[in-house]
Amino acid sequence: MSHAIISGHAYGRRATLELAADTLTWRAQRGAPQVAENIVTTVHDVRDVHWIEQGWSLPGGILAVLGALWIVTEGFLWGAAAIAIGAGLVVHRRLRPRLFLALDLGDRRLVMKVAIASAAPARTLVGRIQRALATGELPATPPALP
Repeated sequence: MSHAIISGHAYGRRATLELAADTLTWRAQRGAPQVAENIVTTVHDVRDVHWIEQGWSLPGGILAVLGALWIVTEGFLWGAAAIAIGAGLVVHRRLRPRLFLALDLGDRRLVMKVAIASAAPARTLVGRIQRALATGELPATPPALP
């Protein structure tokens, strides 16, 4: 992966993680008075990485189970409606999962809700970081700061 941009949200606002070779550039804004957060590091400085794909809807599952209970105890109409809504929520979440990328840099943790369009480069980045962590790989040259 030579160059890619992972976009999404962090701190409830738009954020990006730019990848250029092994250099990572995090750009986000946080706080009530918006403070720019610009962090430049390398894949070798990341101590841990997590990729989370939430493809299940807990509220949808609970609503479907409640619907089944309502069918048994109260009647078919409300139970069937609850099952249908619950199933709709589950299908929606399966088709549009929530994607999270978390990078642990030691002194800080960067967490981004990744846009679906950026899922492929994010997965590639996670694989690259996990490979560097597993092999103990060191950078070939010190990173040049932008």
